[in-house]
Amino acid sequence: MVIIKPFKVLVCLAIISLFTAVPVCWSYTGPDISGGVGIQGEALSADPALQPLPQTRSAPAQPLGNPFPQSYSQRSYRSQASNPSSPATYRLGQEAEPWPTAPAYGSAPAACPPEGCPPQPHQSGSLLPPFLGLFSQPGMEFGAQACSPFLPRIGCKQFSLSAKLWNAKFNASTVKWGTNTIGGEGTELDLHDDLGLRKHNLIPEYEARCQIRQNWGIRFSYMPYNFRDNTLAPFPYGFFFGNIFFPPSVPILTKWDRNVYRWDLVYDWYQRSHALSSIFAGYALYDDKLTISSPNVFWSPTRSKGWGLAFAGLSLEKAIRVLGTGIASGNCKWSVQFCQGYFGWDGYAAARIAVPMDCGRFGYIECGWRWITLQRGYPTNTDKTSFDGLSGAVGLVF
Repeated sequence: MVIIKPFKVLVCLAIISLFTAVPVCWSYTGPDISGGVGIQGEALSADPALQPLPQTRSAPAQPLGNPFPQSYSQRSYRSQASNPSSPATYRLGQEAEPWPTAPAYGSAPAACPPEGCPPQPHQSGSLLPPFLGLFSQPGMEFGAQACSPFLPRIGCKQFSLSAKLWNAKFNASTVKWGTNTIGGEGTELDLHDDLGLRKHNLIPEYEARCQIRQNWGIRFSYMPYNFRDNTLAPFPYGFFFGNIFFPPSVPILTKWDRNVYRWDLVYDWYQRSHALSSIFAGYALYDDKLTISSPNVFWSPTRSKGWGLAFAGLSLEKAIRVLGTGIASGNCKWSVQFCQGYFGWDGYAAARIAVPMDCGRFGYIECGWRWITLQRGYPTNTDKTSFDGLSGAVGLVF
């Protein structure tokens, strides 16, 4: 016969009632909601489902019961294992939303930049250290600046058209072609001092560019030289040009036409929101014609020749500050040319103001200084020219 003691029965009933009162506490196997390892307090406080209800004096007391509307086993949460730096996000009674993913690089055109001076992310790990502040982030300060200016630039599958006008000045211009009567070297002439060509002349240049990739572009430019002036034959003893003798003090007409065609491939090796640097290399074709004529001379010798040069260079553009709706920047370019006995260099430094438009388009104007030097020294065919002067340009990127 089994004898059941009343005290043991009461103890067992108390233990059973304790377990049935809080069953959800045993069904939850996740981390502690009080801020244990793997849960961020900010993420929990941001969830409206976990915010406590506001209490007022007139509000009735909440009835006692299950403090949790749903079992914690139904709570879906996102693990931080894949991205430890991102805060955990918890949802009650619904599936977790997928993580937002960035679009594939180059899959869609970039959004239009915001107006004014947008906040720029911190850039680190540049390829080269800053050199005299050229690649530094803030730019050149002239006043209060909330952030670094955003530099407009040509984007993938965009085109650029520009027209330049250069007030070129002769610095050096030496030409010698042909021989004299006895077969010796011809007369060395200066295009300005001896042949009377003007010291300053306006030289246009037209340029087009197509950006075929995010960092690659193809550029073409055309620049014509056209000089025409009258003077009297220099030297008291006359001169030789193209084996033709020109007597002293006879009237002469000098025509010089040079057309320069350039094709080059551009690679943007440094791209930041405030600066852009590119390297380029290509081929330049020169079509040159120099004619000296006189009514007192039966022959009019013309030196007509063409040659090709390889060239390579570096360019840099850096934003300086915001000017209303435009962006002020500095633009510099330098290159060397060589081949077929020629050697020269071309430099350009200008200030640019760009006005952004919608969807990556913008127009710009710029003004600066340009210089070109090209020389070749053969005994009977010498060609040395050097120009510099003020240059201006207008352009459109679309």
